[in-house]
Amino acid sequence: MSLRVVHAEGDAAARGRAIGEALGDLVHRSLEFYRGYFDGIGVRDLERTLAPYWQAAERALPERTATIAAIAAAAEVPVHELFAVNASEELEALPIPAERCSTFTAVAPGATMLAHNEQWLAGDADNVAVVVEHPADGVALASPTVACCLPAVGMNAHGAAQGIDSLTARDDGVGIPRVLVSRHSLEARDPEDAVRRAGISGRAGGYGHVFAFRGGDALTIETTAERLVVLEGPGPHTNHYVAPELREIGDEPSEGSVSRYERLAVRLREMPPTTPEAAMDILRDHDSSPQAICKHASPNAPEESTILFSMVCELESRRMWVAAGNPCEHAYEEVELGL
Repeated sequence: MSLRVVHAEGDAAARGRAIGEALGDLVHRSLEFYRGYFDGIGVRDLERTLAPYWQAAERALPERTATIAAIAAAAEVPVHELFAVNASEELEALPIPAERCSTFTAVAPGATMLAHNEQWLAGDADNVAVVVEHPADGVALASPTVACCLPAVGMNAHGAAQGIDSLTARDDGVGIPRVLVSRHSLEARDPEDAVRRAGISGRAGGYGHVFAFRGGDALTIETTAERLVVLEGPGPHTNHYVAPELREIGDEPSEGSVSRYERLAVRLREMPPTTPEAAMDILRDHDSSPQAICKHASPNAPEESTILFSMVCELESRRMWVAAGNPCEHAYEEVELGL
């Protein structure tokens, strides 16, 4: 699968128009899947259901809602349907914890790395692109993403990289959808700025924000809708709370999340990666059960999770590699960032 790279410049609306025009075919194909998916989980009146989430996002992060509206207009799709994909984790209310995404950071002499497997719904496979944004007033960034979603993981021109891992807790509620918060935090300048952005008030729920910074800094920020804990240093993260003070309100860890986390910890301990190629090898790992780091979906199972893309960032050289699909089957391509 060849990566599609989109460069978007200007203000929020101009960038949204550029993304919508370039990825319109992927947006349409993606929405075909999500219409059936949302109907299957019992979400019928999207526009009415999403109204309080949109209002919360527009109050706190108007630039993000402006981008979504512009993408929808350029791609000629209903804005509430596009917004629904960005708020899918708020709409799902899954009876079991989500099992999505694996991330780790590693620091070696001359190399600070962040590695991430985007584990998401198989029905959205093949709708992946890399978006490179050059805001008129803000930091440039590059992000592999599914066509309907704002950038959430990637690297910015400050020399920071972010991976995102889904988390659920008992204080989840109505507020700013998680994806919009992650787009906001992707612009972080340094650890202090990352904490401030990930901790924006009014969140609908929490994420595991995994950060690496040029020069060897690494940390994970675990959030719920109302709480935040910083875990210092490099290491792994998946889809359950690691901070003891958040475990009490977080959902019970799933077996899949625990198995991926423990396998990442073993790989990082036994042979810490010192090069991007070594980090890529860890993301291809299948030696954990019941769920592998390189998770594959069953055939004809669009609502099961699989790896939609895999990403490695090396901050000292400001380079990024992306594999579109499972990294055991698809080669990593270096992305020309132009940051």
